[in-house]
Amino acid sequence: MTDARRSMKQVQLKDVQENFEQIFEDVLMSGDPVKILKETGNAIHVSEEVWRGMTATLNLVSIPGMRASIRSGMRKPIADTATGLYW
Repeated sequence: MTDARRSMKQVQLKDVQENFEQIFEDVLMSGDPVKILKETGNAIHVSEEVWRGMTATLNLVSIPGMRASIRSGMRKPIADTATGLYW
């Protein structure tokens, strides 16, 4: 997925109404969100896969200490990681 803050596709609501099926398919196939614009407010259309990923990430980082643990693990070389679970 591209960096949505820089290059999110934007579509006027009237264009979505005329081309909904194509826009829907584009979101599913590319995984990229689409910003739907209207004078009274905007909305973001994302695929279910992207939505599930976003909510899973938010759930993980809401656990105290989890964000730091994930970042610490990402800095560790693969060779230094455990090869099994030792619970």
